[in-house]
Amino acid sequence: MDIILSIFYGFVGLVILFFIVQYAISIGIDNSKEVKALRSELKEIKNQLKDLGGK
Repeated sequence: MDIILSIFYGFVGLVILFFIVQYAISIGIDNSKEVKALRSELKEIKNQLKDLGGK
């Protein structure tokens, strides 16, 4: 009985660990998308400022 319980708890622990890793990866992907969007916005603003300064 003890072996079955330890296997069960090990399996539950692995499942919880998998979900934690999956959550962390999804947050990291979302953050990288936000960073890329901010960079493109900053480039656009920089180009607009150059256009205004050149006129």
